[in-house]
Amino acid sequence: MIPRTLFRTVPTVTDDQTEAWWNASVALTPDWDHITYRDPINPHDFPITAPFWGSCTSGAQMAGLIRLEALHKHGGLYLDGDAELLRDPAPLLMTHGFAGWEDRNVIPDAILGFQAGHPVLPVMIAEAIAMLSEGAWQSGPGVTTRNLQGRDDVLLLPPGSLFPYHYSIKRQYRADTADGRARVAQIPHEQPWAYAVHHWRHSWRSAP
Repeated sequence: MIPRTLFRTVPTVTDDQTEAWWNASVALTPDWDHITYRDPINPHDFPITAPFWGSCTSGAQMAGLIRLEALHKHGGLYLDGDAELLRDPAPLLMTHGFAGWEDRNVIPDAILGFQAGHPVLPVMIAEAIAMLSEGAWQSGPGVTTRNLQGRDDVLLLPPGSLFPYHYSIKRQYRADTADGRARVAQIPHEQPWAYAVHHWRHSWRSAP
């Protein structure tokens, strides 16, 4: 089983919305261990990826390396800072590893669950390191999309399970307005099969 550990990696300062999403996820997993890796992070805890943190061009790239190494070493369920659990994910722990399709083309790294030592994790760590110079998407979702397909030891969930609305929906409903934000926020709750939601803040576009 995937261990009952919920974790995230975040910058030094997080806003109220980020903490609200995390607190909601913690409330749904009361008997789990809850871990926050908050910058500055001790490089000695991440001996595989820490030597390459200086090559990261965004905070998202560094977070990507940390999540993969933490999953490899400890296992558990990783959530991006802009992701939120909607219901108890315990049924998903009966797998060796799981992720979800965003659409027919992409398997994001925003929500991942794995047993410690899963054989795909060192492969993804090595590829993420190799792809740092290609940008945050290539070293993050690009790695998961390329490596998680076609494996019998990884459950790939359909888009509505972990990504109940596509990032393009935020533009469609003009999520920069109060009415648009309210409509987008309601969408996941109209899908009772959704375990989680990614709120698509696109932090990977920002510098560290």
